[in-house]
Order: sequence, then C-alpha cells, then structure tokens
Amino acid sequence: MLALLVLSVGGPAQARMGGDEKGNGGSVIYCPHNQPWERYEVLDLYEARAVQTFRLKLIEGYSYQEVLGKMIDRLAGVNPTRAKLYQSYAKTFEQEARMIADAEFTDVPDRGWGALPKGCQLVQGAVQYKRPSIAGFRYFINKDVWDAMNNTQRAALALHEIIYREGLLSENGFESSNGVRLLNGYLHSEYMRNVSLRNYVDVIQRSGLQAIDIQGFPVILHGGGLGQSGDGSYAVEFYDSGTVKKAILARSFEAPGPHGKKAPFICGTEAKGPPAEIQFYPTGVIQRIRPQCTSLRFVLYSEESYGQMTAFDVQYDADGNISLASPLQFELNHPNYHLRASKIGGRVEFFPTGEVRRMYLGHQFADSNTSWIRVDGGEGRTLVELEKNDIYFDVVGRIVDMKLLPRQKAY
Repeated sequence: MLALLVLSVGGPAQARMGGDEKGNGGSVIYCPHNQPWERYEVLDLYEARAVQTFRLKLIEGYSYQEVLGKMIDRLAGVNPTRAKLYQSYAKTFEQEARMIADAEFTDVPDRGWGALPKGCQLVQGAVQYKRPSIAGFRYFINKDVWDAMNNTQRAALALHEIIYREGLLSENGFESSNGVRLLNGYLHSEYMRNVSLRNYVDVIQRSGLQAIDIQGFPVILHGGGLGQSGDGSYAVEFYDSGTVKKAILARSFEAPGPHGKKAPFICGTEAKGPPAEIQFYPTGVIQRIRPQCTSLRFVLYSEESYGQMTAFDVQYDADGNISLASPLQFELNHPNYHLRASKIGGRVEFFPTGEVRRMYLGHQFADSNTSWIRVDGGEGRTLVELEKNDIYFDVVGRIVDMKLLPRQKAY
C-alpha cells in the first residue's frame, strides 16, 4: 500500500507521510544543540541508556550494513533461529527501503510512554508497512534524517525495523513499538557480551515476541499467540546453574526419535492451550517431551523388524537418546510375528541404540491379522490379555522373553 503524500500550504512544497497501519514507526531523537555528528540518535538507544539503565556497547563500521551484521551476529549464540531470521530481513532491507528526501514524516502513534532529553524533539525516521507497497517497498526512510546519522545510528534504525517486522507477524501481533525498543536497546548493551540465557528469555518475554530457541529447541513464551496482548505468558523454569529445566515447545518442531531420527510434530493453531512441554536435565540435554494437543509419531526398525508408534509422553536418557515412551498406538512387524496395540496404556522401552528393548502394554496384541499372538516353540495359539505382561527383545528385534499372564483358549 502506498503512503499518502500531502503538499503543505503557504510555504515550500514539503511532503508529509504517514503509515497506513497502527504501530510501525521508527523514531529518532533530534538535538540541535549537539555536535553535527551527534544530533540524531535512535530513540531505542536513548531509552536503553536513560530509562532501562543499560550500559551500551555500540559498534562502529565503514558501513551501516557492516554494523548491522555484527549486531545480528550477537544473537547467533543464544538464539540462532532469530539471528537467521534477522539476517534474511537485513539481506533485503536496502532493496525494500524507499528513501524519501525533503519530506517530513507524520508521527505514527505507536510509542506509548517515553522520555526525551531536554531541548530535543522526536522525528519520524522510518515507517514500515506490514504489507509492501505495489512497487515492493516495505520501509520508507526519511533520507534527510538518514544522511545526517552515523553508521551506528543507521544500523540501529534498520535493526528497529527488522525487529518490528518480526513483531508484526500474526503470532506476535504487535500494536506498539515498546517491545521493539526494549529488545533493540538490549542488543546494543553490555548484556550481549556474555549473554545469560535466563536474562535473555526475560527480555524476549517482556518484549512480547513469541518464539525463542532454548537449548536447541524452538519454544514459545506466550499463550494464544497474542504476544503483547496480555493473554498470559508461559513460565520458563531454570536450574540454579542457569540451564532451562522446563518450557513450552512451539507448535511445530522435530523431536529426537529412535536411532537419532527426527519425528515431526505439528499442532494446529486452532488447538487450545500449550502444544507440548519439554523438560531438560541440568546439563541442558533433553529429558522429556509431553505433547498436549496431539501425539508424536516415531518410526521403529531394527535388523529384523520395523513398525511405528504414536506417543503422548517420551523420555530420554542423559545422552539424549529415547529411552521410554507411553504409546497411544504401537505396531511392530517381524517375519514371525505382528504385534499391535491400539489403546492407551503401558510403555515401550528402548536400547540406547534405538531398538525396542521391552514392551509393557495393557491391551491385546495381534498376529497375522488375527487376535492371537504366536509364541515360537509353542504349539497352537494362545489368546493373551496383556494386563501385567512384559515382552523383551534383543538388539535386532527378536523376542527373547515373554512374561505373560494369559487366559488360555486352545485352538
């Protein structure tokens, strides 16, 4: 959507420009009494210093792109997914930005409360559209302000717009720039020198952004996908050591399965409540996943068997290998048997290598499309109601022991 240009009356021709949507402006402080190279400062940095009391750690460079790249790189260690997203936004920033000279941008009322140095004023340095214009421009930049800023301030303004672009995603639904300014200031601060995961999670949660990486897994921080709307935040629990103990997984992720294979998990946005809970050992290694909107589906196989399982509770050993699962449905095929359970109950244990080690299920199994189980070495077939029964396997999937309490019925 194109911005509206209005000519002023009674003076020089001057364009006035405003956004078509609420909450998409980048503000800059103008202090005419400062030295020329210090007259413009992005509001985010002033607030970080004066309001949040952050100690800033600014970067200089030969170009704003160089500074911007280094700022985003600060995220790579603690939040690689967000860093990758921002790098993609930064890559196209210049081609999506329209520089407008000799223009006075109208104010975009998305700031909320703020503070200014005495004798200074706010100017609108940039306006962002959630939907690009017909010509493909997403950002409209006040060229006069841009040209007067140094590369550090230009990069800070560009990063403000990049953070805001994420904030405008439907999962965040930003309607003000408060959270954008908080995160931008934080990324420019000393906190990012040796960033604490606990501290970073707190800032992201306060900013209203939804997604974050936690110890290699995508996590969400707010209920309902409403970000700053105040619909509630999900708690992230920490050990005293600073590693995360418990969090809520995103609606789409991959869980470690048998043999190190990844199992995709997708929970529709129409589902109510949190999609899945993840727990970690104090070392930061995954300990448990408990899906709440749907189940995890794993493929099972060994040298002599294959099958599948859906589970509503999955546990891992201290090395991150799947060790125990509570299945909703289980099926294992072998040349000599076909084991199946289709109701909730029992558990399946795994060898560290991923093969099934033991099954304890409270429901009936089937063999060769019948309601019986065939035991090698025995004559006939025995109907078994596995209420308190164990089946043990070796590492290639062969049954090595069966401790059954059957109700026999001879055929």
